[in-house]
Order: sequence, then structure tokens, then C-alpha cells
Amino acid sequence: MSEPTRGLAVLGDGDPAAAIRSAATAAGARLVDRSAADAVVAVGDAALREAMRAAASDARPAPVLPVGGGRHAVDPDRATERVATVVDGLDDTSDAVEGFSRVGHPLLAVDDAGDGERRVAVADVAFVTAAPARISEFEIALDDGESASVRADGAVVATPFGSDGYAAAAGGPVVSPGGGLAVVPVSPFTTRPDTWVASGGVRVTVEREEEPVALVVDGTRRGTVEPHRAVAIEVAARVDLLAPTAE
Repeated sequence: MSEPTRGLAVLGDGDPAAAIRSAATAAGARLVDRSAADAVVAVGDAALREAMRAAASDARPAPVLPVGGGRHAVDPDRATERVATVVDGLDDTSDAVEGFSRVGHPLLAVDDAGDGERRVAVADVAFVTAAPARISEFEIALDDGESASVRADGAVVATPFGSDGYAAAAGGPVVSPGGGLAVVPVSPFTTRPDTWVASGGVRVTVEREEEPVALVVDGTRRGTVEPHRAVAIEVAARVDLLAPTAE
């Protein structure tokens, strides 16, 4: 049997990332660039987005271990301990890592926002009226044929990773890994709002021209959506996350 490859990339800055690099080296890992890694440790949300977006274009993407405060992440205080387990589980003959499960996480592609650009989201895609507390009207259409027209301040489509953020604050479901996309109207003009968990893509159309609607991808405004143009949100790729199993 060949010697373990144990090539690990650690993305992120600051003391937590430095401590993880030291722990990985002590456990026998070779620190390498992301493109050459057998696994990637992403410290913080910005590093996680970088790792996942880059992995989406790789022929055989390495699994990503998130370190941070979310449901899918390892707590920074335990990261140095858990990274040694990841290093021990990396070899040439098996994709298994003891103490972790591999969960395919979707990346969302956003097309036809009206400017010809294609954007990629790790957590969520939101449509928000540009002026506070102003209502617009949105048609939300799912790939299974279900559709609805809602009056609301906006709408959000979230991956499982992002479903406990803005989508949950708007009243949407928290989705387990692999469970689909949370689709949630934001402050709808109704006492009984609908939310959905979509198994495939979603199309969102702004049906009113009175209020400008901003497109927000992973928390960053990316322009204004043209009225009556369906914006398609599709699963563009899936990247494996290493999710710690219960101890």
C-alpha cells in the first residue's frame, strides 16, 4: 500500500487558521495549495465560499471541512483536534473519514437577471425591494410545476447551508443537508404565508414595475432585477462537506 497522501489545504486568516495549520502538520499532513489538496479546511464564511466556488470547477473536487459557527461547521475551539482525524482519514484507497460524513452541498447558479452575468451562491439568493418596507409582487415557480404569486418585501432561495440564516429569519424551514432548497417570501402581505422546500430549480419573476428589486447573492447586492424577466436559480454543482457525526 502506498503511503498516505495527506495533502491538506487550509484557507482563511488569523489565529484559528494558523493553529489548524500547525495541528495538521503535527498530524503528518503536507500543506498544499487548494487545487492539489485531498481535503480543504475552510476557516470562516469567506474562506468557505472561496473553497466551494473553486471546487465547483474541479474535475474531482476535494471535500471541504468548514470551521466556524454554523450548523454544518466544526467549532473553532475544537478544530485543531478534529483536523487530526481528517488527516488520519486521508489516504489513496478510501474516501471515508472516521468521525465525519460526506454530504453533497449544492452551489446555486443565478442566470438571466438582465445583465448577462452568471453568479454562484453558496448560501442564498435573495430578491429584496430596494426601498425599506415597500411591497412588490413575485411569481415563484418550482421545477415540479408548482407556482405561486405573492406580494411581499422580497423572496429568498437558500441552500441547506444558508437555510438557518436570512431564510430562517424570514420564517422559512431549516433544511437538513441534502434536503433541498428553502424558498421563502420575505414579509409577505398575508397572515398565512407559504414556504417551500424545492427538490430542483426555482424561477423568480418580479411582476410589478413600481418598486426596484435588488438581487442579493450571499449577502452582497449584485444589481437590480428587471421586471417580468424570470430569474432562474439552478443547482450548478455539488461539493462534499465533511460534517462531524455525533459523538
